[in-house]
Amino acid sequence: MKPKRIAAAALLSLPVLCNAGVIYEWRALNNEVPHGISLRLEFAHGAVRSGAFNMSFENIVPGTRIPGSALLALHYSFPGEPVPAIDFRPRNGLVGTMTGYLTMNLSFDPGGFLSGYIYANDSEHHIEMRSQGHVFTVLDANSDAGMPQAGCGTGFPGDVKCEGAMGHFRQVPEPASLGLLGIGLLGAYASRRRKANS
Repeated sequence: MKPKRIAAAALLSLPVLCNAGVIYEWRALNNEVPHGISLRLEFAHGAVRSGAFNMSFENIVPGTRIPGSALLALHYSFPGEPVPAIDFRPRNGLVGTMTGYLTMNLSFDPGGFLSGYIYANDSEHHIEMRSQGHVFTVLDANSDAGMPQAGCGTGFPGDVKCEGAMGHFRQVPEPASLGLLGIGLLGAYASRRRKANS
């Protein structure tokens, strides 16, 4: 594909990229259980700018209305689970496939970190964590089928208490920023090609 066409495609995709939220991802800082968990949170820009986010929902069922939810997505998984164990994506004010409970009391640090409390339970899997400063500790994680590959027991309710993993949630680069960076690199590449060909 020619550089001009690539640049045009990138520019056309910017409106979609700019509508993306602010994403935070879990990064483990020790080697305690549960091993290898993945937790990704996406928030509306306004919530992050406000500095804090609080929500508490019980008995969520598919079709629950959450108008104007500033939590755009929550994806939680652990080793051995082929798809996200908890997949919460309220769009158009409706909860997707999640059933259960969700509580968050979070603060957004200007340096790109989260702090606070998270509890998510989709009636089959749950995770609970709290921070001291920017460092979160898993207080409890479990699955009805067990989490043996995460080091947390082989069956419900789990024969090993699954707690102790420590980590932080750090903001990842925004897709729009990456898109703009890509366009800039593409422009630099095209400019160098023109100079080389002249």
